[in-house]
Amino acid sequence: MRRKEEFSFLKKSLSKEISIKDKPCIHSSNDYKLYAINYSNVEMRFAEELENYKNYPELIDIDEFSMNYSFGYHSYNNIDDLQSKEAMFIEVKSYLKNLRMCA
Repeated sequence: MRRKEEFSFLKKSLSKEISIKDKPCIHSSNDYKLYAINYSNVEMRFAEELENYKNYPELIDIDEFSMNYSFGYHSYNNIDDLQSKEAMFIEVKSYLKNLRMCA
């Protein structure tokens, strides 16, 4: 199975398209997060994922779970911000990789 390295909302990341001269303005006005991660919920959902696919461990993917969790959170809360989705994806992914909850 081929592993995906890029997700659709990361391909056209706004942070890559903005020129260097505009970055100080963005960093000063964007120091807050548009999301709040409930880590116990992340652990519980990932544990459910592990349980659901325990017979097919090749289908368990932290990157894909993190992307889906981030996308679902932003869709549910009506937040349409690519940088926020990307930041939450990275934060959830690094948390789960450090947690080492593997099948």
